[in-house]
Amino acid sequence: MRSLPLALFILCAPAGALVQEESMNPLTDWFHEAGYGVFVHYLEGLQNNPESLQSLGRGTSWDECVAEFDTELFAETMVEVRARYVIFTIMQIQRTLIAPNQTFDQISGYAPGEACATRDLIADLAESLNKRGIRLMLYFTGDGPRGDAQAAQAFGWGDPVSDEFVEKWTSVAREYSDRYGERVAGWWVDGCYPWIGYNDENLAVFAAALKAGNPASIVAFNRGVDPSVLSYTPHEDYTCGEQNRFYDMPVSRFIEGEQWHILSYLGDWWGGPGSNYTKRELADYVWDVHQRGGVVSIDVALFRDGSLDRSQIEMLKAVGAMMDEGQAWEPIPPGNVAFRKPSRLLSLDGIRELVPSSQIHYARNGVDGDPATVAQGAHEWPWTYHVDLIDTVAVGRLRVTFGGTYPTHVEIRLSADGQEWTTVLAREDHDGTPLEVTVDPVEARYVRVLSFKPDGPDQPGGQMSVAELEVYE
Repeated sequence: MRSLPLALFILCAPAGALVQEESMNPLTDWFHEAGYGVFVHYLEGLQNNPESLQSLGRGTSWDECVAEFDTELFAETMVEVRARYVIFTIMQIQRTLIAPNQTFDQISGYAPGEACATRDLIADLAESLNKRGIRLMLYFTGDGPRGDAQAAQAFGWGDPVSDEFVEKWTSVAREYSDRYGERVAGWWVDGCYPWIGYNDENLAVFAAALKAGNPASIVAFNRGVDPSVLSYTPHEDYTCGEQNRFYDMPVSRFIEGEQWHILSYLGDWWGGPGSNYTKRELADYVWDVHQRGGVVSIDVALFRDGSLDRSQIEMLKAVGAMMDEGQAWEPIPPGNVAFRKPSRLLSLDGIRELVPSSQIHYARNGVDGDPATVAQGAHEWPWTYHVDLIDTVAVGRLRVTFGGTYPTHVEIRLSADGQEWTTVLAREDHDGTPLEVTVDPVEARYVRVLSFKPDGPDQPGGQMSVAELEVYE
């Protein structure tokens, strides 16, 4: 099936995208316009494991499992959540693939249906999604079927990866790319870590194989989880952006010529149900990323029959609505550059992430413009409130308003790089009133409020709660 014209996809693009930045890679323009999509894990260990929630309690042959997947049900759900694209898993570590591949069978020695499903689930997914204006992208791996002894040996798996392995394994990808052509819009390739031997040279070979059938497809190679979204190689079009939480925010659309993109999970882990976020938190985050030129992929739980977790559907619907309708946010108060910026609850040393107190006092509450809500870390008396202004600005004035509990020994620090910090206020006898400090302009991107005392119960003040942090140029 031929892919749908680009114009049709642009009709699905969110209204009011504010970032107008000259494209450094036109292949990613549709991806940038999309702004948000859904990522799913579809694996024998999940959908075909009777002990796994995603299997709906069933266990059959892998071939039967793939045959049962309802692509129309899945595609209709993607319409319901207003997903612009889907990243769907072909395989991971084991020998089981979701579509026939003669190259894999010939090299591995497995018969059709023993490893590669006889149903072409990729073709069926492409048909169901593309006719609804939703682009299909595919998840592949750089470490291949290393968990299967027979296939690993046949492909020449080793650590570090050899040229022989890369040549053989990418030939499997090339067969898929040649077969589906324009029906597949992009690839997200896991396990291409530098510590197992991947470099620009063999990633160039990989990229050529993935683009063989569709030179316009976009490619990303996963270098591992980094503290922030980073580029990896000149042979990719967008960042893999694997993170364990949605937090990072783009400074601009491109990083070293690559489209800024982040991927994380909605539930308790990859492929898991439920949500670690409120509707507002998730929708606001995706919207903010998009306004700054980025793209967000959200990993959700996928069930054996092609259905999704209902609670996650409702979360995604909130994201889709925000992307379609948008919302103009005016700083509260006017001029406050900390308003709705990424924020974190950290240990006093700034190393460890803290959970929100009572599971309701989220970090974002300290920069939401509402003094009735507070940010507060749980389980530790001394702690740090951290805000990323995203852009480096000349800070001239700060104001911190506390909730019902406040620090008696408190400091406010600024940093341009997150490494070197300047203390602009230190108070050891604070009485809980709002703290305000005016300074000669300091170039800063990061702001921290550190609470040193109380460091235990039965002391004046209490565990710090931040009602609002305001920052002004």
